[in-house]
Amino acid sequence: MAVSTLHPVPDIRPGMRFRATDPTSPIATTELVVDRLVRDDLGMLHIVLIDLDGREISLFAEQFEAAVAAGFLNAALEPVRAYA
Repeated sequence: MAVSTLHPVPDIRPGMRFRATDPTSPIATTELVVDRLVRDDLGMLHIVLIDLDGREISLFAEQFEAAVAAGFLNAALEPVRAYA
């Protein structure tokens, strides 16, 4: 059985805000809010994020952890304005 070397995001819960940055365009930063956590029939945890336009993005918890570890998702302490 493979063991993840990623460090889980502690206490992830609905309402938490994150900044998603595009590495190809540093000005393109948008805010994502954790909408819900869902465990599927296989026991996999999904983190469902919602952006300011109402679009839902579902990630496996491991994908979310990898995005945080790589710096593509950062905790947002202040509200972020979305750029088109």
